[in-house]
Amino acid sequence: MSKKSEAKTVKKTEDKSSVEGKQKAGVSWRKVIIFLVKLAIVFLTLLAAYTLYLDSKVVAKFEGQRWQVPVQVFGKVERFKQGDSIDLSHISESLLINGYQRVNSPKKSGEFSLSQSRIIIFRRPFDFGSGVTTADLITIDVINQEVKSVYVDNKEVSDIALEPILLDRIIPENKEDRVLVPLQSVPELLLDTLLLVEDRDFYFHSGISPMGILRAAVSNFKAGRTVQGGSTLTQQLVKNMYLTRDKTITRKINEAIMALLLEYRYSKDQLLEAYINEVYLGQHYANGIYGFGLAAEFYFGKNIAQLSYGQMATLIGVIKGPSYYDPWRHEKRTRQRRDLVLRLMFEHQLLTKAEFLEAVNGPLAIRKQRRLTKNTLKYPAYLQLVKRELSEILFANEQQSGIRVFTSFSHYTQQLLENTVKEELDKFDTKNNQALQAAMIVTDIENGEIKALLGAKEPGFAGFNRALNATRPIGSLIKPAIYLSALERYQQYNLATILEDKPLTVAIDGEETWQPKNYDGKYNDKVSLLSSLVRSLNVPSVNLGMELGLNNVAKAIHLLGYPDDIVMRPSMLLGSLNMSPYQVNQFYLPIARNGFFIKGHAIEKIVSAQGETIWQFEAQEAQYISSQASYLLNYALQQVTKEGTAKSLSWRLNGQVTAGKTGTTNDQRDSWYVGFDQKTLVTTWIGNDDNKATKLTGSSGALVLYANFIKKYGVNSIEHQLPAGVSLTEFEDATGYAVAQSCPNTSKLPAITAGIALQYNCTEIKLDNTPIKKKSWFEKLFGN
Repeated sequence: MSKKSEAKTVKKTEDKSSVEGKQKAGVSWRKVIIFLVKLAIVFLTLLAAYTLYLDSKVVAKFEGQRWQVPVQVFGKVERFKQGDSIDLSHISESLLINGYQRVNSPKKSGEFSLSQSRIIIFRRPFDFGSGVTTADLITIDVINQEVKSVYVDNKEVSDIALEPILLDRIIPENKEDRVLVPLQSVPELLLDTLLLVEDRDFYFHSGISPMGILRAAVSNFKAGRTVQGGSTLTQQLVKNMYLTRDKTITRKINEAIMALLLEYRYSKDQLLEAYINEVYLGQHYANGIYGFGLAAEFYFGKNIAQLSYGQMATLIGVIKGPSYYDPWRHEKRTRQRRDLVLRLMFEHQLLTKAEFLEAVNGPLAIRKQRRLTKNTLKYPAYLQLVKRELSEILFANEQQSGIRVFTSFSHYTQQLLENTVKEELDKFDTKNNQALQAAMIVTDIENGEIKALLGAKEPGFAGFNRALNATRPIGSLIKPAIYLSALERYQQYNLATILEDKPLTVAIDGEETWQPKNYDGKYNDKVSLLSSLVRSLNVPSVNLGMELGLNNVAKAIHLLGYPDDIVMRPSMLLGSLNMSPYQVNQFYLPIARNGFFIKGHAIEKIVSAQGETIWQFEAQEAQYISSQASYLLNYALQQVTKEGTAKSLSWRLNGQVTAGKTGTTNDQRDSWYVGFDQKTLVTTWIGNDDNKATKLTGSSGALVLYANFIKKYGVNSIEHQLPAGVSLTEFEDATGYAVAQSCPNTSKLPAITAGIALQYNCTEIKLDNTPIKKKSWFEKLFGN
């Protein structure tokens, strides 16, 4: 073969190999591309699945229970309309305690002015349960302690409501404390400054902002320090709400995806409101401070609507590092950060030059002590009652969803109660050389609202709550139940009925004997039913109770609200029964309400985080005592305060008409008094925790506390009209007979008409005051 032919053959072979190589290379690239496509499909499928997983996580928390929010407990929402009674000094004090400032002319929310006949309040935004009210200017005109007219923004309205005091936040187990703030309640300047510093493109980006990152880098480079963050508010919200603080690629990817998902699903305002309430802003001992609402109170002791320009700047500056910019530890550092934010506010025309200079030259105005000022407003004894009722109304998990609890608590009443007890018990302690304890409860008779509760002598004492948990013998406080049981049997008993008051021995179980005695150890032979109750005589009360039957007396005790079983022993007639002051208060409430039962309660309404009323107290009124028997019992209890064991009230209260009952237990271990006027029921107990003698009776101890409290609080004299079926009747003192003519030694008393049998002749009385049996006309005519 020639060289030429050989060369051609070689060339053909090479060309063939080249083609085959190219073909093989093409196949390889196609395989790679197909593999990559498949890999991309798998990746996208996994990414889609993972995104769906993250989306479900985002939705579940954002639309469900976002936070285990503390239960917010508020005092009474005061409402006023034309004709209501009002005390402007009480309103003024409430406003001051609630963080309002008294000024000559209110210009912004959180301020008020006061004169003798008018109060003007620039009310802060607040959700009363039907949506957030705006910051309104409220005017109340008053004449003679009565509302003449009410105005909102100078327009006359039918009624108005005043913002209640926040008593406490019951913090959940995760130790996160926060105050939920609706977006419309946040000052506009604070929102503008927040977006300026943290995310200027918030309303324009979709969750992540490359331009924001670039701008932040430039600003930080120019300032020589970090003045802006690169993360959007949405990313910060994701980090705080869903993720840990680990600085890993995985977390950053999750943050970006979830930010996009949040932006896709929810409006900007929803996200901004969530951020306002979620952002971490400090640490209060074991509890984290989350959200601007709580931070305003934590750092400045103010409502968010009352923050100054400098305080707004401080809060926004703290976002960058709550520990690094802790004002109590690093005041200079925090001031520098605040001033930087103020300068940004000025440069972007959010502040005038004068406002900027005033703010930048002003102090940080941080509270002196780190401990939240709300602790000084805590009333732990009352809050224990709130928690008890709350546990009966809602399950534990339902209490972690941001509910707001509105109560009937009156801080004015509570403080007056605390001051009275402290002042008077100090006097008793000095006089008797002992350290007594006390418990008191104040209740609105009309609606059963418990307005104040004291569980110990020491104000703010958070330990053993004697008002709720100290069960002690109630002594003579039990007696109205005995006499009520008799007065309901109007055909047998009335106020003039004669009872025996002689030495008495009662056999118990056939072997043991019991010999009750009157407090003074004396006997009166015979007394009227009215006199026995008014003077709180033991022996006639036992005789009456034994006549009625212990079972019938027990029924009356249960009827008045005592829930527990009763041991049927004669000693129960003199108050061997144990009750707490809270139970005693409930026991006397139907009596004070003229026979109508209502449950004494602290909680008025519970509102969800969304503003829906999920529970409201509804009075289940029932007439447990007839109006006739109730009137007679109340008449007797009024006589107790005029001429009986509580007669010192006649001069202590300057003749004002009240009703009540003293109670003293064996060896003066317990001093009780329950008193009421037309509007207010007050239960008072004094004793020693170790059950030692107090050296006080009901009239020398508990009654004194009641008198001093109610005199300062204001007495509303009782005014009861004779009910149908009751009339004033003349009774002979010695016999208890109702007489139809004028006789010597008689008393005019109210009585149930249907049970009265009139006697038309007077009974003759012997020298020893025993009645002489009347002779009939036949006996007089024929002798014998």
